[in-house]
Amino acid sequence: MTSGRPRTACGDDGQLMLLIICYAVIAGMLVTVVIDTSKVFLYRRSLVAASDAAALAAANQPDLAALYGGRARVLPISRAGAASTVDQYVVDADLPHRFRGFEVVAVSTEGSRVTVTLAADVPMPFGVLGPRHYEVRATSTARSPVGG
Repeated sequence: MTSGRPRTACGDDGQLMLLIICYAVIAGMLVTVVIDTSKVFLYRRSLVAASDAAALAAANQPDLAALYGGRARVLPISRAGAASTVDQYVVDADLPHRFRGFEVVAVSTEGSRVTVTLAADVPMPFGVLGPRHYEVRATSTARSPVGG
């Protein structure tokens, strides 16, 4: 008595199901990597925008003692003024609440140039394939609006 279903002689029943499961796992891993990478990219882009704004604000803090003392040929930036301006920008922009693990790494001045480096931790939505947090850093440089 035959059932109407042809019998296979090679015994490969279930191979299609195994192939579908493998492709689903690969697709799931690809989606998690793309989402994690996108989140790191967007966090870094936001942190770069914040460091750009902080550096531009700090570039507007001249070192008046050096300028009026006749020691400067360009409008120098005050180290203390730049640091306090960056600190004030961090508070005004509410950066510690926008970024997890936020910190101002460095504020340095050299003549009419100021460099600001910020860092933050990016929480990974799917930390299965890698770390749960990823640190991003952003460094921006700005020049004084009046200088050489």
